[in-house]
Amino acid sequence: MNESKASKNPLNNLLWIISVITISLILSIIKNLAPYEYIASWDIISYILLLIPLIHLIYIQEIANPFTKWIIPFVLILIYDVFYYNNDLARDFLPFIIYGIIAMLYLGSMQSIEYLFQVFIPKINSSEKIFTIVSMLIKPILSLKRYQQELFDNALYMRIVLALLITLPVMGLFLALFMASDPNFSNFIENLFSFHNPFKAYHSFTVPFVLFFFLVFFAYSISNTTHRKINLNTQAFDPVIIGIFLASLNFLFMSFLLFQVAYIFGGESYIKESGINISYYAREGFFQLATVMSIVIFIFLIIIYRYKNEKLIAILMSGLMLQTMVMGYASLQKMYLYQSIKGATVLRYYVEWFDYLLLVFLLLGIIYLFIKRPFYYMLNLIVILGLISFTTVASLNIDGIVAKQNIAQFANNPKKLDKNLISNLSIDALPYIQQTDIKIKIFHKNQRDCNKFNNYHLGYCKKLAKYSENKIEFIDFRSNDSR
Repeated sequence: MNESKASKNPLNNLLWIISVITISLILSIIKNLAPYEYIASWDIISYILLLIPLIHLIYIQEIANPFTKWIIPFVLILIYDVFYYNNDLARDFLPFIIYGIIAMLYLGSMQSIEYLFQVFIPKINSSEKIFTIVSMLIKPILSLKRYQQELFDNALYMRIVLALLITLPVMGLFLALFMASDPNFSNFIENLFSFHNPFKAYHSFTVPFVLFFFLVFFAYSISNTTHRKINLNTQAFDPVIIGIFLASLNFLFMSFLLFQVAYIFGGESYIKESGINISYYAREGFFQLATVMSIVIFIFLIIIYRYKNEKLIAILMSGLMLQTMVMGYASLQKMYLYQSIKGATVLRYYVEWFDYLLLVFLLLGIIYLFIKRPFYYMLNLIVILGLISFTTVASLNIDGIVAKQNIAQFANNPKKLDKNLISNLSIDALPYIQQTDIKIKIFHKNQRDCNKFNNYHLGYCKKLAKYSENKIEFIDFRSNDSR
């Protein structure tokens, strides 16, 4: 990696500075005035605004981290998923994950790194004084002589940007005053954008506070520079200690597998002959075994960090992972059996897919032990596969898959169909219940008015428009009724 790349300085680009300050101001207003109950149009705009300075840095080639541009497409896919799906993952977890990834991309943007996985382990340098950091963005605006040539080359463009930077805050101030002075005008604006809170006195303090936060974040990101080298000269583990440790685990795992072999090869018929309750046996184990697989992978990563091609360690570690793969197969067999009895759920699908990913990691680990590749290559591969897998899973209509699978599975035995489970799925399941008497329950906190910009959600509103409300039961806890 060329170390000079870490010396790139976005402060040399006036347009980037103006963009950051303008975006920080807009975000501070959005975060104060837009509602926060659910993801809607303002949230999607916030995500995109946050990415604009980063994309601009990539475009003007003022970024040191070469991997940022490869991760941004995944972030954009996740943003689309948030705006298209209504399941628990998209609604409750993806927003935090998106903000977290964007923050990591910024914090590592000016750091010259060697491996992709380093992006997700940001290194925080000792910070300067907060006001010194903010001044990094403000001072260049106050001394425009430094940018005379850039202003000359982009005169019209710069003038438009500066005009907007001056005009928008003033317009916002007048808009707030007009809304406070005329109820009719205020109602018109509120109905158009559906602000959760019209401008109030305390926003005079909160808007500047949030603005200051974003300025600190952007300024600190560009000052968080370093060249992060990877140390490949690690000291080998004591072979006696690691040998005893791995041999003991192999013995324990082998003992446990002796109890699993009969089921793995005998299947459901063996369980019936043994008098074991099938439902109980199938339900117990797959979450625990998935945890076991995760711990073994963690142990593997620690071992290979200081692995020096010792044959004993390679044999014992590969034996442990091979046994763990057999356990993973047994775990999946239990999952299939349980789903054949009780049907599919979102959590069961997630655990099943996670098991498959762990099996792939274990197989790759065994291969890596014998092809003698460095630890960081394996860690890089795990991060890449994990990122691709998570993005793929987040892009699936999981609620629709669950509804479709259960309806098809119990088509010949409707009494076993868990209609309550399906009715508590999100509106994403609507296309798959049209030929049934099931209705999707939508609670008050998840209801939206698709005619309002601030309530609009692409996936929710498109499905509502296409399938109408015939298969939806709206539930309002406040009045203890439904319709």
